[in-house]
Amino acid sequence: MRRIVLALTAGVLYAVAFPTYNLWPLAWVWAVPLLYLLDGARPGERFLYGMASGFVAWAGILYWIAYVMETYGGMGLFPAALLLFALLLFLSLYFGAFAWAAGGLIHSRWAFLTVPGVWVMLELLRSYVPFSGFPWMLAGYSQFAFTPLIQIAEIGGVYLISGIVLMGNVALYQLIKRREYAPLLAGGVLVAACVLWGSWRMENLPVQGDPIKAAVVQANVPQDQKWRPEMVAPTVDTYERLTVTAVEQGAGLVVWPETSCPFYLFRQWEYTPRIMDLSRSHDARLLVGSPAFDDGRHYNRMWLLEKGRIEGYYDKVHLVPFGEYLPLAHLIEPYFGSLTVGVGNFSAAEEVEPIGDMGVLICFESVFPGLTRDLCNTGATYLVNASNDAWFKTWATPEQHLQMASFRAVESRRWLLRPVNHGISAIVSPAGEIVEEIGLLKEGVVFADIAPIEAKTLYTRFGPLLAFVWAGVPFLCVILRRIGSSRASLRH
Repeated sequence: MRRIVLALTAGVLYAVAFPTYNLWPLAWVWAVPLLYLLDGARPGERFLYGMASGFVAWAGILYWIAYVMETYGGMGLFPAALLLFALLLFLSLYFGAFAWAAGGLIHSRWAFLTVPGVWVMLELLRSYVPFSGFPWMLAGYSQFAFTPLIQIAEIGGVYLISGIVLMGNVALYQLIKRREYAPLLAGGVLVAACVLWGSWRMENLPVQGDPIKAAVVQANVPQDQKWRPEMVAPTVDTYERLTVTAVEQGAGLVVWPETSCPFYLFRQWEYTPRIMDLSRSHDARLLVGSPAFDDGRHYNRMWLLEKGRIEGYYDKVHLVPFGEYLPLAHLIEPYFGSLTVGVGNFSAAEEVEPIGDMGVLICFESVFPGLTRDLCNTGATYLVNASNDAWFKTWATPEQHLQMASFRAVESRRWLLRPVNHGISAIVSPAGEIVEEIGLLKEGVVFADIAPIEAKTLYTRFGPLLAFVWAGVPFLCVILRRIGSSRASLRH
């Protein structure tokens, strides 16, 4: 019973390090109870302990998925809970794999380097598998409030921060369990160096171009009303009013949320002229979202308008599985087809390209660092993450989403404009600091002078190279250990 309690405690500590609790210092100790369980445990037991920890952790982080599927996916609470249960079990496999592998490395004096490498490797894997990945709430995201530390994301991304956090966990375990002081000293020196460098870096960010006064608007349209025909005109009225307010205060760029136009812009002409007239009557550029239909396919699109002209558009590349499309649709559509009814079955665009120098990310795309890298490497000098988080009401999701999106600003050293339908809208600096924000369930507009930045960070150029190197350390350790054992056997 004591062992189960320790496993569950590890999961609870991991979960509460993230929104809504935001007890981020606990991320530095969450794994210690789990590591204690590995001593003397058989491989199968280690895996099960990790699974138990992971299930509790993910239940605390992703509880809202069942409510979304019930409220907007046309499912009853019981089948929604079953689907959530299956997802939690799958994600728990990563924790189980971590515990299984860590048990074979934890006895080494170099465990504070090798065990975090296992965690980093699994986070990288989770970023790509399944269905193109689900890198939600990686360990490094827990440190969002620790602003000086997260500056190193421009070097190794969020994965590097995850590794350092796990290093702290393992070093603490080695101190408590085996009275080994060197790992904690080395880890402390590394963290201190990162914090000192990060503090300096925040005062010495890349040289910026000519500033633009940008405005982010939030209309706060409830999701259950958004697509009703009678709500289209009031929704457009609200965005028009907020946009006029922004322009009157000097905004040169006004950005609206994802699908802020709840109709097919440039296909449904009852309301399209109002959007074009709004653009034509002001000098400010206007970024708006709407569904689009081309060549028999539906797309989730953001349009850039200037003086009534279409300057360009961006179609969403990375769709939300079970939300915007059904993976393996021919197999599961009879059972879960209702999940896409609220938003339609969209098609993914094939290329990631900025609109001029504006890098656009739609909703869920902000959790994939590679998309931001692609945009910045092809000319984006600032970012816009347009989203509709009204699906998630006042649950933890909007804050979780904001934290992850803010890391893209640090990794790329770009300003981030984040218009969200019902919140949390924000303007994020290249240091990851929230300069302005509009809270949940509020209507409003916020402003900031942002500047295009052309400089490319190490992470933008090379991606998670350091993370892959760190992920290789456990394999190197195992190989060297086996070589050493072989040589010892030959001597005898």
